[in-house]
Amino acid sequence: MRATFPDRPGLLGRVAQACGDADVNIVAMQVFSTRPTVTDEFVVEGDDGLTELALAGLFTEAGGAEVSVTRADGDAHLDAPTRYLDAVHEVLEGGRDVEEVLGELLAIAPPDVADYAGHDVLDLRRRNGSTLRVSRAVPFTAVERARAQALLSLVSDAGVDVPLIAPSPRHPVPLVRVAGLADIEAVSALHERCSVDTLYTRYQVPLRMPMTTRMARRLVTPEHGIALVVQVGLDLVGHGVLERGVLEGRPDDHVFQLLVEDAWQGRGFGTLLVKQAARHAKTDGAERLTFVSAGSNDTLLRAVGAAGFVARVERHDAAVHVTVPLSGVRAVETA
Repeated sequence: MRATFPDRPGLLGRVAQACGDADVNIVAMQVFSTRPTVTDEFVVEGDDGLTELALAGLFTEAGGAEVSVTRADGDAHLDAPTRYLDAVHEVLEGGRDVEEVLGELLAIAPPDVADYAGHDVLDLRRRNGSTLRVSRAVPFTAVERARAQALLSLVSDAGVDVPLIAPSPRHPVPLVRVAGLADIEAVSALHERCSVDTLYTRYQVPLRMPMTTRMARRLVTPEHGIALVVQVGLDLVGHGVLERGVLEGRPDDHVFQLLVEDAWQGRGFGTLLVKQAARHAKTDGAERLTFVSAGSNDTLLRAVGAAGFVARVERHDAAVHVTVPLSGVRAVETA
């Protein structure tokens, strides 16, 4: 987890005391100077009942700002120089992809709790003049940027980092609209073309295919809201359901859950759905909109950020809620 503090004596002692009082053990930490503040990264352990939200609240009460919490892997407690030296060995001797290794070192997995304002971008220069771009939802520090560039330069000098030629992107013209009963078969077909991972991220449970007509009907005409679809040509390639009153204890909140067919991901269709859902929610009187996903979902965060929103990310049990304010959203014009 990370938090930003004023750069003055005594604050780390306050953090340590707060962790001790809450039976949270600090097993490792790094300090990144960003004067007049410092960004501290902690690897902590706690009881099984300690939630990410409670941990974020603990560090906020201790004086931290821009607090983010991300579940760590087993090597997170190792010191950074050791991890980077091991990474060089994995690339040069183990044949691992340098971009994958950098992603692990820089912890690009989306946070479980954070105030999100868009992905920070890190452009690293290869020896042949090309650029390797890495991005994440938590800002990079100057130290992390320098370490990443040093690692890439080292393995590039060894001649092992040869970028692949990216295919030329296609530019379809999508249409985002409200779904209706005539879309039942197309929505069912869309789900059958989606991967197991895409379906699980959307529904948080394994989804049996082929889809029943009854379920497809509920997806195009939900009881407490509307459905939106992305149409390209004659096919539907994206789908989302906007509903009100489905979150426990929050009867007035609007929730949007979406998916985009695997073959069409990465083309901005999720962002189009996010924007339209926000406008429809605003039309229905909503002050905020929550997106729900199974676990940390970097693709969803990117779509929300690309739509221009500043979001609050919170983990609730197995699901992650990404909530955005709708104060600056224009409602849908009605005839």
